[in-house]
Amino acid sequence: MQSKEYIKTEVQGIHSKDLLGRFQNLEEGLQELKERYKPQPKDQLLTRQEVASLLTISLPTLHSWTSKGILQSYRIGNKIRYKKDEVLMSLKRISYRSVSND
Repeated sequence: MQSKEYIKTEVQGIHSKDLLGRFQNLEEGLQELKERYKPQPKDQLLTRQEVASLLTISLPTLHSWTSKGILQSYRIGNKIRYKKDEVLMSLKRISYRSVSND
């Protein structure tokens, strides 16, 4: 049978019940963060319709921007998809160009 070792720690200036309460609050806060945190996939793919809605443009304009290289599309089987982070970066570049040209 294996014996367990216990480490005795003294904390001065706080009662054990208060310390235990703080640990419980910390544990509850961490659990709440864990439940709220939902990581986004790194390369979230969007359909043509989703990109057009996101950029508030028409599908023909989306096609034109893709043809001009403003946006990068990816063919997956017979479907066209766009990477969300690339679309957002392109939007920033488009916004910057329009502001600097004014």
